[in-house]
Amino acid sequence: MIDTPSGPYPFGEHDAENKHNLLAKLPPTEYCNQLKDLYFQSIAPLFPILHSPTFHERYRRFSKDPDQASLAWLALLFTILGTAVLALENDSPLLKTLSRKLTPWDRVTELSERYYTAAMKCLEADRYLWRHNVSTVQALLNLIYGIHHSHGQTWTLLGLVYHLALSIGCHVDPATFSLDIVEAEERRRCWLGLVTLLCNQNMAITGLDIYQSVFSSRVLPPAEVCDEDVVQGQPGPIATSVGINPISYLIRKSRLFQISSEICDPVLAARDPTAPLQRLDAAIRAELDPLEESYASMLRSNSSVIHTNLLLSFAHHLVLILHSNILNEGTFCLPQHSWSKQRCMKSAQRVLELHADFHRLPQFKPFYWYIRGRGAFHAFHAAFVLVLALSIEPQEPCTSNMVRLLHECHSRLEASKAQSQLCTRTATILGQMLSSKWMTASGLVPDGLQSAVSQGSKSNSQMNSIGQPADLSNGHAFTSEGVGFPSLVRQIEPQQWINPVNMDWDQWDFIMNSMGTTS
Repeated sequence: MIDTPSGPYPFGEHDAENKHNLLAKLPPTEYCNQLKDLYFQSIAPLFPILHSPTFHERYRRFSKDPDQASLAWLALLFTILGTAVLALENDSPLLKTLSRKLTPWDRVTELSERYYTAAMKCLEADRYLWRHNVSTVQALLNLIYGIHHSHGQTWTLLGLVYHLALSIGCHVDPATFSLDIVEAEERRRCWLGLVTLLCNQNMAITGLDIYQSVFSSRVLPPAEVCDEDVVQGQPGPIATSVGINPISYLIRKSRLFQISSEICDPVLAARDPTAPLQRLDAAIRAELDPLEESYASMLRSNSSVIHTNLLLSFAHHLVLILHSNILNEGTFCLPQHSWSKQRCMKSAQRVLELHADFHRLPQFKPFYWYIRGRGAFHAFHAAFVLVLALSIEPQEPCTSNMVRLLHECHSRLEASKAQSQLCTRTATILGQMLSSKWMTASGLVPDGLQSAVSQGSKSNSQMNSIGQPADLSNGHAFTSEGVGFPSLVRQIEPQQWINPVNMDWDQWDFIMNSMGTTS
């Protein structure tokens, strides 16, 4: 029997790199250890697809004898390194040691691409398209998670790993097989991680609903316990801990993604919006209320505060997306319009408060990488919605607290520009928004605030996402005469607020150019 058909890769023999060359792509042991530890400190708590004790035991054996490691596991190690790089601070000695690029962002980009490329070479050498296991799936999930938080495209890779997971039976509950508890839990975690990534991507894909297929699986959720409670050869653990641990965070996140799948369903959106609007708002509230009740008591010491903060921020972000179609309507005559406006204003302010907590409290420091990416986008969305809601007739009074939240949000985005192109872009836009002539004339931002934001907006105005001058003639037809802020920003389609990668940033250049800024 012939194992594989003849012909070019992926079917026949190809020039795969040997293991010696692949091992040579690893950083020196000291730096490899540091990046591995950083991953389990800053990344794994938010995407817990690995069983930490099992991985660390394999890593210990690998350190003694690298040649014994499988290519799939080596690929997993490379993706851990590539994703951990995202969590390095801009003053980290590792960045300058491992990369010669000039800026922190360029160093992070170079290193993550270096290790992700090495991971794919490991998988190619392992012929992963027809020979794969749980380590293969874990490696690809880590790769996709890292690209996802670098605002790259992942849909093709997601389709690949989804079908690889099906081929090894991850869609079937492990209790069906004769597996050890560690193997069973890792399979359940992989499936849950895959489901969250698929549903997040599916929010931005029209005409396709993957919700039914992935959530119809009968795979039980992984045990909501700490890794140390899952012991090889022992019975399955029973969840007894109070609060939110990494696994329970991912389970709750998946529930929110189920709601988001309905919010972003184009078929549902085409029907009468009022019936599903109240039902979906109530579903979000059911997730929000218990979290809000416990959040304040967690702020000083509880480790669950990080997970609770992120869940709250995402849930309020969904509220803004859910009600965005109402905000985009020109008039607010009907009672449900006023209700949606109030819901948006409340959730927008809450997202900005949560964003402030993330920067203010020391226990959040290991997760600053998140707030420079997805968290920054949620904060920018909240600031935008708050300004839009305040500008819609009948206008609400702009309180000093709202002004403070907007100003402080802009300052935080400004402070993170060196490490985040997304923060550079959003700080620029928000700064221009707050210092625009229209905003001043409307009285939404007091004169005293202008000097605080105008300087940052001037230094960064009309810059695109890669730091080059924006082209202001790309087919958008905005006029600066007689056009107010609400009319201009309604050009931004609601689905663009789902993910940063979906946003048409060039369109913002035209909007800001049309509004003008104060001199």
